[in-house]
Amino acid sequence: MSEVKGPSAFVNDAYHLESRADMVAFYKKWADDYDRQMLDELGYVSPYLIADMLSEALPQKDSQVFDIGCGTGLTCKLLAGRGYTQLDGIDISPDMIRVARERGIYRKLLIGDVNEVLQRDDSSYDGVICSGTFTHGHVGPGPLDEVFRILRPGGILACTVHHDLWESLGFNNKLEKLTSDGTATCLTQREDKYYETGELEGWFCVYQKNG
Repeated sequence: MSEVKGPSAFVNDAYHLESRADMVAFYKKWADDYDRQMLDELGYVSPYLIADMLSEALPQKDSQVFDIGCGTGLTCKLLAGRGYTQLDGIDISPDMIRVARERGIYRKLLIGDVNEVLQRDDSSYDGVICSGTFTHGHVGPGPLDEVFRILRPGGILACTVHHDLWESLGFNNKLEKLTSDGTATCLTQREDKYYETGELEGWFCVYQKNG
């Protein structure tokens, strides 16, 4: 694969994180300025798009939603603004969790690595949302099994996957397997922009867990 370059020095550094310690240190440095850089400087639209897609597929406002790689809570802030109240989240960075907690929109926030077993009960959520976590330097397709474990039958996964990793890390194969073995049904899968002025950088996916 060719050298990966992000739309700014900040995102480029994020794309080249190599370990859990690197991620924690990086987001400790940037947590308090993350929203400004992503929204004001880069025109980050991915959270808006994926929140719209989840809302369309899961319109019940009392749905219990788990935010994978919640960061500062940008995506769930949008869901809360639409009236969703049962929101939980997990992120590897204590500092990102701190910022997310300050929003006052989450019912429960966990510090943890989503590559490990999610400390959530089977079939305990109506929806899972994940924006910007399946990307360079972060998380591969491994957690998808855990995602569908914690979803209730009929539950919805709405997620973004960076275009460069769709085939190279096997996201396409993993999602195809989940559909072919009867675990899930694909409702939407399209390419779209992460940033207002950018190219089509990611796949935006909505899958439903079969009952």
